[in-house]
Amino acid sequence: MKNKSLIIIIIQAIMIVILVWMVIIVGGDKLFKDFSDDDDETIVDYTSSLNELTYVQLPASVERNSGITFQPIEISSDVSDIYSYGEALNLSDLFTKKNNLANLYRKKNKINNQLTVELEYLEKLKALNSDNKNIADNVLAEKEGEVDFLENDLAIIENDITNILINTEHKWGAYFKKHIVLNQNTIARSIFSNKYRLINITIPSEDLPLQMPAEVNVFLPNNNKKYKAEFISEAPSSNKSLQGRSFFYVIKNNEINLGSKIKANITKSNKQSVKKKLFIPSKSVVWNNGKPWVFIKTDINSGNFLRRPLLDPLETDNGWVINEDILKINDLVVVDGAQLLLSEEFKYQIKNENED
Repeated sequence: MKNKSLIIIIIQAIMIVILVWMVIIVGGDKLFKDFSDDDDETIVDYTSSLNELTYVQLPASVERNSGITFQPIEISSDVSDIYSYGEALNLSDLFTKKNNLANLYRKKNKINNQLTVELEYLEKLKALNSDNKNIADNVLAEKEGEVDFLENDLAIIENDITNILINTEHKWGAYFKKHIVLNQNTIARSIFSNKYRLINITIPSEDLPLQMPAEVNVFLPNNNKKYKAEFISEAPSSNKSLQGRSFFYVIKNNEINLGSKIKANITKSNKQSVKKKLFIPSKSVVWNNGKPWVFIKTDINSGNFLRRPLLDPLETDNGWVINEDILKINDLVVVDGAQLLLSEEFKYQIKNENED
């Protein structure tokens, strides 16, 4: 009797264990399926393909709640082909040359005046000496010696003046060789009085425009304020730290500190170029595979967005400048939300790859 009871208890225990395992297995499969179904519901594919182009298509509610903004692409106000570099020049050497030259000219004028008087007096002594020796020969010789001494001093000063002018032209060019002497040019006078800033701009030889523009926009790195600079002349020597040819421009104020590094927008004078320059805000640009891209809203009344590349972009302080090409003026470029659109474009592709 006891054996029969024990056998019944053992059979019941085995049945309970089997039932528990069945519940775990069946319930686990259902739970896993439920989790999988939940995952499928949270990942929505917002992409579509047309003519081998991938579009991100957002419902109006999703676009509105995502904070996506866009604006028409505009023509760049900085129409430039080259972003060159330079600095605001310290003119202490030029000031020293100008002061030394002014002192030499004062001495020259003084000696010239003195020499004029002495030559007139010498001619009188010669006349008296030839008239029955009214003036002794030694007096005449002494005066001739004084005149020779003055003429020698004058020759030394003229040689010093010539050397300063040659050195000025060699280092600062013909413009400053001319105006270091004359004081009639308003721009040069303001440069020498430290009211204006002289800057040099260096351009790589391969990027030189056919003609340097009369005006360029100059700005300091990490500063959006721009200064207009006017062309002065080609610089006789280039900046040793930069490769290319240098040019002098003047900024008509003294706000920029001496020695400050600057950047300048240079436009090539090429009348055959008819492409418009477009400005792309920096917030619009996203990077993928090491290349810059933007998203364009293809229709103002739809939520369709298409990713387009920036071709040969030139970076500015607050964005990029490109030639009008696949991107056109007035295309609606996304400003806020470009990174979100990039994530949406690739999110479903990543899920499919994981499933594979």
